[in-house]
Amino acid sequence: MAVLAPPRIVHLDPVDHGLVDPTGGSRDLDTMLERARAAETDGAALVVVPAGPRDVPVGHHWPSTAQALAVLLATSSVRVAVGVHPVAWEPAALARFAGSASGLAGDRLVLQVFGPEAGAFALAVGRHWAGPVVVGDADLHALVQQ
Repeated sequence: MAVLAPPRIVHLDPVDHGLVDPTGGSRDLDTMLERARAAETDGAALVVVPAGPRDVPVGHHWPSTAQALAVLLATSSVRVAVGVHPVAWEPAALARFAGSASGLAGDRLVLQVFGPEAGAFALAVGRHWAGPVVVGDADLHALVQQ
């Protein structure tokens, strides 16, 4: 009898600074993309681009959504979840990003909302975008099990 392993989720390391920061930003992005490609090749069901501290672009920091778009464009079949915090977004703006990213890279994007008011924010995004929006880690694991 064959035993099937549960679908695997791979959490990528955060890039906490600008993607073209002279102190190694592009190397960190390259590492993130290489790890995402390796996870895809290894059969992962989903890779997760973590949310920043509050996912607000400050200084040279690029938001997790920019990093997720890079991962989506560097892969071809693995689903990509991007962590976001409601404080950094308007629901309609996040939905527009999600629609554009999905249009460019197929319907592989998952929005993962964290923090206070995450549930209400996820519902508001869902009124503007039909793709998957999950709250926290538990919903993400349930989505992968479907």
